[in-house]
Amino acid sequence: MAGAAFAAPVFFPHQQEFTIIMNLVRSTLLGVFFVSFAIIAAVPAVAEDAAVGLVASATPDESKRLFLRCKACHTANKGGPNRMGPNLWGIIGQKKASVPGFRYSPALKKLTGEWDYESLSKFLENPRGYARGTRMAFPGLKDPRQRAAVIAYLREQADKPAPLPQASAPSAAPAPQAAMVEDFDGLPPGEGREETHAICAACHSLRIVQQQGLSAERWDELLVWMTEKQGMPKLPADERQRIIAYLAKNYGPDRGGRMRTNPMMPSMPPMPMAPMMPAMPPMPPGP
Repeated sequence: MAGAAFAAPVFFPHQQEFTIIMNLVRSTLLGVFFVSFAIIAAVPAVAEDAAVGLVASATPDESKRLFLRCKACHTANKGGPNRMGPNLWGIIGQKKASVPGFRYSPALKKLTGEWDYESLSKFLENPRGYARGTRMAFPGLKDPRQRAAVIAYLREQADKPAPLPQASAPSAAPAPQAAMVEDFDGLPPGEGREETHAICAACHSLRIVQQQGLSAERWDELLVWMTEKQGMPKLPADERQRIIAYLAKNYGPDRGGRMRTNPMMPSMPPMPMAPMMPAMPPMPPGP
């Protein structure tokens, strides 16, 4: 069309070189991003929870001893049965509330994701706070070292143990830690104390145990009742005998406990005997 004017494209000086440079910068930044992402994914997560940072330093003896508290309700061996709680084999990395054949509470069924070091530590610290409404009666482990010991034990119960968490670097040289001390909630020392504490404290207050005054035979009957009627797992014979001997020695009839005719009934003070009726005076002779 005559007289029509078309705007010619405007080229800045060195525009082609600038475009090439920007493309190179963009490619370099994307490469750095993906390489950094891969490196971060490959490095174990730095522990934020105090207990998680101590898992690698937990000793086998501590781990095995602390897991006694879990044995009252759980097995951890491969193919082990479910008890009052599910089998814990391969728990780290396992989807929550997913053990076949176990009836989970609605509170546990609501949990999402997998059990990792952080979530296990939080659950062990306060089960009812982590999963409100859980049927789990265990009060929790407040000491981070105790949680670390249990988690370290569970980590080993797997075909392929999960990589250990990387502890965060301390800002200063840590003070030497004293050996882990347990007070066993006031139970007196003696053979069988650890097993007794683990089995009894898992489900109820030890004050109930300390108030008894039962003979070895009565403690034996009580354990039978707990197993048959309350769902307590059957204990190995040697462990069961140590518990009975410990209880009879420390909480027997002569140890300040209160003897009961029925260990499942509340303790009642003995009823005082009714005073005998005074003798009646002799009847006067009849008319």
